[in-house]
Amino acid sequence: MNERLLRVGKLLVYPAFYLFALAFFGYLTFPFDRLKDRVIAEFDEAQRKGAAPGAAPMRLEIDKLTSYWFTGAEVKGLRLIVPAAKDSGARDAFGGASGGDKPSADTVLAVDEAHVRVRMLPLLIGRVRVDFWASVFGGAVKGSVPVGSGGSVELALEGVELAKVDPVVKGLGLPLHGTLSGQLELVPTEGKFNKASGSLDLKIADLGVGDGKTKIQGLLAIPEAKLGDVIISAEAKDGVLKLTKFASSTGRDLELAGDGKIAVREPATESTADLYVRFKFADSYRGKNDTTKALLGTPGSSAPAMLDLDAKVKRAKRADGFYGWHVYGPLSKLKFDPYAQDAPGAAGGPAPKVRKGIDSGSSTSPTKPSVALPLGASQANRADPASPPPPPSPPPPPVDDPGLRAPPPPPSPAPSPPPGVVLPPGMPIVERMNVLAPSTAGGPPSTAGAGDSPSAGTPPSDQPTEATPPSGADPTTAE
Repeated sequence: MNERLLRVGKLLVYPAFYLFALAFFGYLTFPFDRLKDRVIAEFDEAQRKGAAPGAAPMRLEIDKLTSYWFTGAEVKGLRLIVPAAKDSGARDAFGGASGGDKPSADTVLAVDEAHVRVRMLPLLIGRVRVDFWASVFGGAVKGSVPVGSGGSVELALEGVELAKVDPVVKGLGLPLHGTLSGQLELVPTEGKFNKASGSLDLKIADLGVGDGKTKIQGLLAIPEAKLGDVIISAEAKDGVLKLTKFASSTGRDLELAGDGKIAVREPATESTADLYVRFKFADSYRGKNDTTKALLGTPGSSAPAMLDLDAKVKRAKRADGFYGWHVYGPLSKLKFDPYAQDAPGAAGGPAPKVRKGIDSGSSTSPTKPSVALPLGASQANRADPASPPPPPSPPPPPVDDPGLRAPPPPPSPAPSPPPGVVLPPGMPIVERMNVLAPSTAGGPPSTAGAGDSPSAGTPPSDQPTEATPPSGADPTTAE
């Protein structure tokens, strides 16, 4: 028995050693440089095909790509370059030109170091799950995501410095200071993340806005405004991540609050936001020095502030002193619009109006969706597209005006007797015609009366005399 096992073992050693040597030396000699060039080329080609006409595509740069353990890869010096928009009139969230009078520079998302690795154990049951970690924005981002199969998404942020998040700084138009930490967990339903459930918990420690050097709208530079710690919490249900808390806790210069929701989509960059953010400068900060008084307005004064002279900022000014903004659109391309009311559906805020056939879905006829807002119902009053058109007005009745009638034809004149013939009144028309017949035919007129017999010189006739109407008379009228 032992000899048999020994012979089998000898036969298996050589194939096992061959496979081990193949994998080991293949791993050590794998051409990661060519793989790096292939990744960059594939990314650039995809960006060129998906870029809008006339728009510059994004670019990817990688300094080094190597292996990580046995089933992973590691990159160093990764940079994603987003070209600046060609529109020189780009505006920041305050309505001022982004970057002042200088032309907009490209946005660079730099990752110092990152690695990804495929887990081995899930592969045994046919699932692919990838762990990742990245040193980015002065902090660390790590998590785990499924690939092509069901599983939850886990993401954790540790010590991310907002001052280094270039897209956020450019979108706001002011420097930011603070450290972001938190975690996100989403569990798909039936393998779909647009029906996912989960939670989001974020904390921004010691958040501050401004540095005393950067000018708002190119006017004046204000000192740093401190908000303290900002807490953001949200709960996800049926694919909608709804904010449950968004406020600053210990801010003494600037008060921040907000609410809204994010609709989860795949990929994550296509998730759409519908957020309402409002902030207010404290009176103590507005009266801090002459610069803040001129830009933000002196507390208790009715004179307009320089900040409110901008039409966009003026539309964002609320009656309670807050400035409200509507942040909406895909996460990859957020938009900022002034909004001086409470969020639709919030306490005290106007509820969105529901239009039959568009928002409520009660109509079966296809209708064009509203484009006023990326999410939520438009509050503009519109006619009901499902209502039938009003019936046309009936034509006016004809006017019975005697003056507009056509005149009747003149009556046919009655035959007049020849000279010397006297007809008694009341004679029937037939007898009148018989009496006048000879004169009409050209014969001598008769002088006999109505009841007289014919003259002696006229031979009697057994046939009745046919009445001949006079010339010019209407036979139909005469009868």
